[in-house]
Amino acid sequence: MNILLAIADSNKEYLRKISEELQGYSDLTIYVYTSADKLENAMENESFDVVMFDPDLSESRINFSRVKMPICLYSEEAENTSLYKECAHISKYQRISKIYKDMIRAYAEKAGYSYESDHAGKMSVVSVYSPIGGSGKTTVALAIADLAAKKGKKPLFLSLEALCSADALNPYQEPGIVALAEAAADESVNFELKMKGLMKQGVNDICYVEGFERLADHKAVSGEEIEDVIHKIQKSGVCDILVIDLNSGIGSIEAAVMKISDTIVVTEKPGELCSMKMQLFLRQGIVNEYKKKMLVVHNFAESNSSYCRQNAFAEAGLIHNYGNLQMKNILHAIEKNGEMDIDRILES
Repeated sequence: MNILLAIADSNKEYLRKISEELQGYSDLTIYVYTSADKLENAMENESFDVVMFDPDLSESRINFSRVKMPICLYSEEAENTSLYKECAHISKYQRISKIYKDMIRAYAEKAGYSYESDHAGKMSVVSVYSPIGGSGKTTVALAIADLAAKKGKKPLFLSLEALCSADALNPYQEPGIVALAEAAADESVNFELKMKGLMKQGVNDICYVEGFERLADHKAVSGEEIEDVIHKIQKSGVCDILVIDLNSGIGSIEAAVMKISDTIVVTEKPGELCSMKMQLFLRQGIVNEYKKKMLVVHNFAESNSSYCRQNAFAEAGLIHNYGNLQMKNILHAIEKNGEMDIDRILES
């Protein structure tokens, strides 16, 4: 996928800065123009996908009829913003990475008829599940994503918990999963561009998309919709490892994700009650159905820790109890101490 982007601004220093940083995005081919005349001449000869422009580039209104998506770079001091009420608007003076995301999102929503790439078959799905609340499932999922990145993979972390534990690390800013479900169902939206607009970097620079904000949102999204989202993520090629943090129940979402997962990592913590709950889980039909792709990670290990002895899954990790350490430090300790067999998880 390649987006032909023109940026027009009379401020040459601003043009230099924004164009240099945006050149780092492989999906953009960038042209810059310092006057309305130069831009208008270029638009006669090039079919730009996106033109981002300062509204004060000209006193009169510029004709963008040949452009798929004109975007006005507005600012408080701009005098001619009102000439472009029908255009998308992005704040000019903000982080350029945010300008990129806002541009991609606008293009995905309003120019969704553009091409979609297909990288099917290049992504593995690793889901992390536990029937036990407070098992450290989110920590295990983040550790898998972190270790996969250190192996040269391109992971994406996705929380499908009803109450997202990862929000404590990656503060909630905007709808993620719900927006993806809506985009996947809307054929007019370019899903790949939508994904890129929603992806953020969190703890240890792990890429993620925000989870559910409310319990009602989790209940409203079906397993079939999540399955569609995952297939669309696979086609988009934005990652090669999708790590999914599941809810502790077994509903339609969990069943759908387990069905299409390449590996299911079951997280267990020690204790008599936890062992009893794990035994109940092992008797469920879904375990017999997907047993061959299940692994277990024992979490919160201490010298006298005991786990469910009936567990027939191959072990993929033994993580010590790190108490109240910050997540970055826990992830570092897991890697340093070799407490998780990431090769087994990724090869299953």
